[in-house]
Amino acid sequence: MSGTSADAIDAVLLRTDGIAPPQVLAHAVTPYPAEVRRQVLSLYEPGADELDRMGQLDQTLGQLFAQAALAVIQRGGMVPTQVQVIGSHGQTIRHRPPHFTVQIGNPFVIAAETGITTVANFRPADMARCGEGAPLTPLFHQALFAKAGQRIAVVNLGGIANLTALSGDPASPLLAGDTGPANTLLDLLAALTSDGRETHDRDGGQAAQGSVHPDALAWLLAEPFFRRPFPKSTGRELFGLPFLQRFMQAFPALSVVDCFATLSALTVRTVAMACRQTLAPAPHQLILCGGGTKNRELVRQLQQELPESQILASDALGVDVETLEAQAFGWFAVRTLRHLPSSLPGATGAREAAVLGAVHPATRTF
Repeated sequence: MSGTSADAIDAVLLRTDGIAPPQVLAHAVTPYPAEVRRQVLSLYEPGADELDRMGQLDQTLGQLFAQAALAVIQRGGMVPTQVQVIGSHGQTIRHRPPHFTVQIGNPFVIAAETGITTVANFRPADMARCGEGAPLTPLFHQALFAKAGQRIAVVNLGGIANLTALSGDPASPLLAGDTGPANTLLDLLAALTSDGRETHDRDGGQAAQGSVHPDALAWLLAEPFFRRPFPKSTGRELFGLPFLQRFMQAFPALSVVDCFATLSALTVRTVAMACRQTLAPAPHQLILCGGGTKNRELVRQLQQELPESQILASDALGVDVETLEAQAFGWFAVRTLRHLPSSLPGATGAREAAVLGAVHPATRTF
C-alpha cells in the first residue's frame, strides 16, 4: 500500500491464517519516482483532465505495485508460485464518505504481472453498508494488541491520524475513527516553505523551535469535523492544501516555526481528545504506529497531553511501525479468501460487518 503522504509503496511478505497475528517474513519500501508522486498529489484536488490522468496513473501504479510485490517476495527468499494471494490497498486519491472512495493501482495489472491472485478495492463493500469505508485497520489492531482489562488506544500517525479504542471488555463493541490530520498539514507546510525541497518537518525540529499561537489553534479546532462523534473518517479532501492556505491567510503574521508548532499542537490535541472521549478517563496504554512516530516533537507533546498513559511505539511490542498497515491488508486478503468479515460497525459506522475486497484471479504463466 501507499498512504496519503504518497511517498512510497510499503510491501510485506506474510505467513498468516487471517485470524492470528501474522508472521512477517520480509519488508521492502519502494519510493515513488518524483514525477509519479507529483501526479498522485495532483489528483488529490479536482482539476483539468483528471479522469484521463487518473486512468493513466492507475496503470502506472499497477506496474509499480506489482514490482514492489515481486521485490519483497524475492527478499523473503521465496518465488511467486509460493504466494497464495496479494492484498493491495492501492493509493487513495479521493475519499468522500458517504458517497464514494477511489483507490488506484490497477489490481488486474498486479495479478497479470505477478501471476498471483490479487484482492483489492477493500473500502466500497463497507460503504455499500452505509459505512465510512475507513478506518479499516481496527480489526487488525484488535487482533494484535487487545488485552482484557486494559484500556488501549492504537493511534496510526499517517497523513491522517486514526484511533482504535480497545476498552479491554470483550462484551464492549470496538470504537474507532479518524481524529484529524497527523502529518498531512505538516508535510504540506514543509514543502510550501522550502520551495519543495523538504517533504516533512524532520523530527519535529521546526515545531520544537516555535510557539503555539492560542488564537490560531482555536481557529483550527473550530473545524466541525472535530465535533463529530465516532466513528468518522476524513482525508486530504478536508485537511489538504486549501485548508492550510486558509489557515495561513487567517494568520499571516505567524512565523514559519510557529505555524509548525501550532499545526503539531492540533494533531496532539485532537488525538488526546479522542483518546479521552473513547477510553475515559484516559487509556492505560497508547500504542503509536505510522510515519509520525518518527516525529519526536509530536510524541513528546502527546506524552505531555496524556501523562496518565504509557506511550510507546508498536515496535516495542514487536510490530513494525511502518509496515503495520501493509500487514493489515495482506491479513485482510486472506480473510477475503476465507469469506471472513474485515470491517467493524464500531469503526466505520456501517450497519453490519462485511467481507471486503474484490478478488482478481491470476493464471500463472511460470
